[in-house]
Amino acid sequence: MTNTVVEVAVLSIVLIFFASLMIVNVRLRVQNNGLKANLTQATLDKIIVEQEVKKLMAEIDGKNSNQNDGFLKFVSESRDWAFQYIERVQISIKKFQDVFHPFAEQYYENKRTRIPKEEFPALVEAYRKLVEELPEEGKG
Repeated sequence: MTNTVVEVAVLSIVLIFFASLMIVNVRLRVQNNGLKANLTQATLDKIIVEQEVKKLMAEIDGKNSNQNDGFLKFVSESRDWAFQYIERVQISIKKFQDVFHPFAEQYYENKRTRIPKEEFPALVEAYRKLVEELPEEGKG
C-alpha cells in the first residue's frame, strides 16, 4: 500500500509538472505570436517611412535643382544685361567725347573760347543721350 501511495504521489507530481509545462508553453506561444505581429508591423512601418523619405528627398533635390537652374539663369541674364549696358554707356560716352572734345581742346588752349551757338544743340543732344543711360536714381 505504501507503494501505491508513493506511486500516486509521484504520478500526481509528474501530472502537475506536465500541466505546468503545458501552461508555460501556451503562454510563450501567445507571447511569441504577439511579438511576431509587432515585428511585422514595425517592419512594414519602416518600409513605408523609408519610401516617404526617399520621395521627400527626391522632391527636395528637384526643388533645389529648379532653384539652382533659376538662379543660374538669373545670373546669366544679369551678366548679359550688364555687358550690354556697359557697351551702350561706353558708346554714349564716346559720342559725347567726339562732340565735346574739340570744344574742350579749344578751351584748354584759350580759356575765353566759347561754344558757337550753331554747335551748342549737338553738344546738348550728346549730353542728353549720355544722361539717358544713367539709372533712374542717378538722373535727378
